Amino acid sequence: MRQTKIIATFGPSLEDPKVLKKVLERADVIRFNLAHGTWEKSDSQNNAEKIKLVQKTAKKMKKPIATLVDLKGNKIRIGNFKKHLIELKASEEINVRFTDESVTNKNEIIINADHVFKKIDKNDLILMDDGLIKLRVQKISTVNKTLHCEVIEGGLLSSNKGFEVEGKIINKSGVRDEDKEDIKKLAQLGVDWIALSFVNDASDVNQAREVLSQVDSDIKLIAKIERLEALKQLYWIIKASDGIMVARGDLALESGPGELTGLQKNIIKQTVKGKKVAITATQMMESMINNPSPTRAEMTDVSNAVLDGSDAVMLSAETAIGKYPAETIEAMHEVCIGAESYHQSISKKEEFKYSEVQNIDEAIALSSMSIARNMGIKAIIALTESGSTALMLSRIRSDIPIYAFTRNEVTQRRVSLYRGVISFPYPFLADNLSQVLDDIRKQMLHSDVLNAGDLIIVTSGSPLKVPGGTNSLRLITI
Repeated sequence: MRQTKIIATFGPSLEDPKVLKKVLERADVIRFNLAHGTWEKSDSQNNAEKIKLVQKTAKKMKKPIATLVDLKGNKIRIGNFKKHLIELKASEEINVRFTDESVTNKNEIIINADHVFKKIDKNDLILMDDGLIKLRVQKISTVNKTLHCEVIEGGLLSSNKGFEVEGKIINKSGVRDEDKEDIKKLAQLGVDWIALSFVNDASDVNQAREVLSQVDSDIKLIAKIERLEALKQLYWIIKASDGIMVARGDLALESGPGELTGLQKNIIKQTVKGKKVAITATQMMESMINNPSPTRAEMTDVSNAVLDGSDAVMLSAETAIGKYPAETIEAMHEVCIGAESYHQSISKKEEFKYSEVQNIDEAIALSSMSIARNMGIKAIIALTESGSTALMLSRIRSDIPIYAFTRNEVTQRRVSLYRGVISFPYPFLADNLSQVLDDIRKQMLHSDVLNAGDLIIVTSGSPLKVPGGTNSLRLITI
C-alpha cells in the first residue's frame, strides 16, 4: 500500500475521459486552479463543469477522490497573450505594461495591478513563472505605466503566470472579494479542500473560514506558505488552518535554493506536530511535462518529500498540460513506494508527542499507536463520522495501515489526503458495537486485507454514529 497520497492537477491534458480515468486510478486528490479558468456558463469547460466531470468520473469508478481548489488569491499574474504564449530570448528588450486590458496581441507583457507599478524601481529584477523567466528593469515610463526591461533569462512564457519582484512584497494581504465569491460557489459544488494563496498570517485563514460559515460549509482549508514573512506566523497559521502546502516555487524565490530544503523539512515537521495535513508542491517532476520518464534528481526530490513526512506530494503542470500525465503519476507512485520501503518508523523507545493533547480522540490515537508499535498490530480501524480520529492516527508516522470505516461520503473523500489512511465505506447497519466488531472481522477477512489470527485495534465512540465521540479502543483478533 502506498501511504503518501498523490495530488494531480486538472488541465487540458486530463480532458480526455480515458486519460482522466487512468490518472484517477492512481491519484487520491484532483486539484483545480481558478487562476486558469472562468465561471462563464458559455464556456463548456468552465470551472464548475471541470469539477463536476471529475466528481462524476470518480463516482462511476467507486473511488473516493477528493477535490482541492486553489483560489486566485492575491498573487499578481500576467495577462493573456492572444496566441497564449510568447518566447523571450536573453538580452532582448520587452515591455511590461500596467493596464486594465485582459489580452494583448503585441510582443509585450500586461499586468492588471496598478498598485504594483508604484513599488517598482529601476534595476529591479522581475521574476515570472516561479522564477524561470527573469527581466531587469532598465527604464520606467510613468505616463503610460510601462517598464522597459531586458530579458536576463528567457524561455516560453504563457498567459496567467505569476509575477514577482525580487526582494519586494507586492501582493496585498487578506482575502479578496472575488475570492470570497469563489468560496461560496465552491461550497455549492461540494469540493473538499480549498487552498489559500500567499497566506501571511492566521487572519487570512480566518476570513475564508468566516465565509464558509456564512454558507454553512465545512470545507477544509489549506494555507499555502509562499513567503518568508509567513514563517514568522507559522504556528498560528497551522492552528487556524486544516493543512499547510509548502509552495516551493514562490518560497524559493525569497529564500534562495540553499535554504529551501531546510525550510521544507521544518514546515512539514511543524505541521504534522500541529496535527494538520502537510503537502509538498511545485516542480516535483517538471521534466515529465515533455519527457516520458523523470530525472534522477526529481526522483530524489520526491523521495525526500516522502521521507520528510509529507501527507501528499503534488503534480502541477505535469498532469495539467504535460504530454504524459498517466506516465507521470505512475512514476510518482513508484517513487513513493520505493521511498516508503526505506522509511524508518518512529522508534519504540521514542514517544511521539503532539504539540498539545486537547481531546479524547487524540489521547485514543496516541494510545493506539503506542500499543500497535509494541504488539505487532496488523492494522488500526477507526469507526469514524468526521474522520478526525483517522487524522490523529495518521499524525503518528508508522507503516501500520489505518482504515477509516465511515458511512459519510464527504469523510471518505476527505481522508484521501491523510497519509497512511484508507477509506472504507461502511453503512453502520448494526445496532451495537458487538455486532459491528463481528461485521468488521468478516469484512476484513473477505477483502483479503488481513488473515485469520491477525490482531488489530478498533477505535470507536459510545454512542455509535456521533461525530467527535471516539472514546475507546479495543484489540480484537480476526
